[in-house]
Amino acid sequence: MLAERWIIVALASCALACGTVAYDGQGSPGNHDPECQQTSGGDQGTADELSELLAEVLAPRICEQVTGAFIGMPGEDGHEGPAAGLDPSVGRWWIRQCRAEVVDGRLGVAIGGSGWTWLDRESTGFRVRQYLRFDAAATFSASLHVGYDARTRIATVWLRPAPGVTAQVTPQGLVRAEATGVFSSVLGGILDLTGSSASDRARAQAAEEGSTRLRDKLATGFTVTYALDSEQMDFMLGELSRGQVPERPWPTTGAAAWIVNERSAVWPGGMDVVGPIPANAGELALDVVLEEGESAALRRVCEVDLARWLDGAWNGTGGAAQPGDTVSTLNAVGQTSTLRLESRECRSFLIVTPGAAASIPVMARYRVVPVPTSPAGGGTTVALEPGTPGYGTSSTVVTPSGASAVRLEIRSASIAAQTPSGSSWDIVGGAPDPFVVVTSIPLRREIDRTQATDDSREVRIDRRLPGALRLSDFPIRFLVYDEDVTSDELIGVADVDASAVRAGTVDLVLPLRSEGQTPVATGTLRVRFTPVQ
Repeated sequence: MLAERWIIVALASCALACGTVAYDGQGSPGNHDPECQQTSGGDQGTADELSELLAEVLAPRICEQVTGAFIGMPGEDGHEGPAAGLDPSVGRWWIRQCRAEVVDGRLGVAIGGSGWTWLDRESTGFRVRQYLRFDAAATFSASLHVGYDARTRIATVWLRPAPGVTAQVTPQGLVRAEATGVFSSVLGGILDLTGSSASDRARAQAAEEGSTRLRDKLATGFTVTYALDSEQMDFMLGELSRGQVPERPWPTTGAAAWIVNERSAVWPGGMDVVGPIPANAGELALDVVLEEGESAALRRVCEVDLARWLDGAWNGTGGAAQPGDTVSTLNAVGQTSTLRLESRECRSFLIVTPGAAASIPVMARYRVVPVPTSPAGGGTTVALEPGTPGYGTSSTVVTPSGASAVRLEIRSASIAAQTPSGSSWDIVGGAPDPFVVVTSIPLRREIDRTQATDDSREVRIDRRLPGALRLSDFPIRFLVYDEDVTSDELIGVADVDASAVRAGTVDLVLPLRSEGQTPVATGTLRVRFTPVQ
């Protein structure tokens, strides 16, 4: 990694010495040596000569870094630009093959491997909701450009693919398409008899959509950034502006650059692979917080053992037990655990899985740094710091900002597969018909309610309340119901107090709990508070 940092800083310095330096379209260009050929400057980066030099330098090294990596697969409702770094991964692409070479001054790359991703699709009365395993391969040719922003002291390398990016995704294993209604069930049986089942069509659609999405993502290019002050190197898919860096779930704190800084969402029966953690990196600190869900387990495993286990699991020759050593079990939503990781001679990864009895997805975020970020002693638990970007729960928002009013947006809901008693939500179809009621606890009045959504456990609501909420309205209560013909059934409740009123926008992921003497987790509700300007 030190070699790659030196390359970026050295080439950025070359751009400074032999070219104009633009400040994102603002300010005046810097002076340059008249004997040096002027670079393109601005957001376009360096001239062709430096682009070709960078391609020659990185070509022999890029596959060393990429091979064996688990690239996060984004969900469908992700952000664009720097905020994409806050989005959780919903699967991984395990790069097993890589070839890089320089052709006509451009970096040509071919990569391939296996992976998995969470798939949730509904079309023409059928729904696919499962983990999909796949094989994927992609090729592209890219020019490389380097830039430097003197105000932020950020060096940037852009990889800009030429037209003609290719990508192919091939689903592996069974794709299960389930009917969402009585007519669809009958139709599905007829199609099965004719050899054209809904599952076959879902498999073909997954291959087509997966190939298109991967091709479109790769065509947006790549950005590598290096912050000279913090010595933090970062990478993301897509092109950032000069001086921008990706936003991450954990803020950069202290003098040491982080090694891992990401978020993942894992559905029951699935797993995520987080890392890598370099070999012989010395003693490390792992900060981890469970942001939603019932519980999650973390294990640390050497790369060789992980590869052997995955190959065996996919080939049907391996055991069921996961490899590696237990690091932690997360049970408290919104609490940050700071743990010590000892130095290892092998490159390693963290395996994240929901609890054995999990009925709803888990979401967690992780940060690994080479020096402790909390007082000595392993396994300590501290409150989640205010101002951390991204997700949280009502219990994590601890600092009032003094804002007098906020606007509320109810974004989405995720409902457990079964009721607290273990039965189906609905006799016909099985899934609930959820809607949300917002009430003020101190004023004892209903503030708003949403329309019900038929037969769905994953609901996109996007309801923005027309009026603002005042401090006197808090605490407010969210009640999620299952609409029924006779009487509506309460799915779960979540409360938010006035500490959610901040100077800036905040997103919360609220755990839903059933009522009664022994509340149980029944899902999650995502909401957003925006202060009134």
